[in-house]
Amino acid sequence: MPELPDLQVFSKNLRKRIARREIVSAEVLNRSRVNVDGDIVRTKLLQTRIADIVRKGKELYFQLENDETFSVHLMLSGKFHICAPEEAAGIPYKILSVGLEGEEILVISDLQSLCKVTFNPMETNTPDALGENFTFTYLLNAVRRNQRKNIKAFLIDQSIIKGIGNAYADEILWKANISPKSTAGKIPEDRLNALYTAISDVLKDAVANIERISPDIISGEERSFLRVHNFGKKYTDEGDRILIQKIAAKTTYYTERQQLFL
Repeated sequence: MPELPDLQVFSKNLRKRIARREIVSAEVLNRSRVNVDGDIVRTKLLQTRIADIVRKGKELYFQLENDETFSVHLMLSGKFHICAPEEAAGIPYKILSVGLEGEEILVISDLQSLCKVTFNPMETNTPDALGENFTFTYLLNAVRRNQRKNIKAFLIDQSIIKGIGNAYADEILWKANISPKSTAGKIPEDRLNALYTAISDVLKDAVANIERISPDIISGEERSFLRVHNFGKKYTDEGDRILIQKIAAKTTYYTERQQLFL
């Protein structure tokens, strides 16, 4: 599943390729994954342009020049494609296609049909993991409200912090030297400060690595640089064995060196 760093790079690359181009066609191909029908989609999209594409949590928001907005949550296997019309015809599991001036089409697809396209999505007050509203004070207060919650479950809970998914929660906890089995309310304040710093450091470093390795990426995920949540590694670079266990209902990668707080 694409997570915050992937989506941050997607938004930049999609913006470069399709922003400011007039929308000349729009078609809903899977009505169950779009919150309005095809006629309404065409009314909202035709003869306007995409003004900007921004990431909010795990979603991309397409902001149009006519003040309409639609969001895309790719879920596990959703993908963006930008291609010629003849190529678009061969893409399976399409959800939405948006024709652009210059004879290219933006296609959103998902073989699992889990991806969601939402027109005029509701905003929430939950801070983004890289947003200015996500402060250390906010983190402390959130931990106090969720003292008994497992820390891995805490980090991936989108109602607490937006944007962190399974893989990067593991990377953040490894960086902060906190076991994913820990209880949030048992972690001392100095270790929570390390966790807060690790969230920013890990996510920003991941964005830089994805841009370096896959500079034009708009779909999929680039994970080859991850330190612990990495299918290709059995040991960390420091020589610690990487353990794999189901924690918070997620396949979790960690090491015994990480400190446990219960």
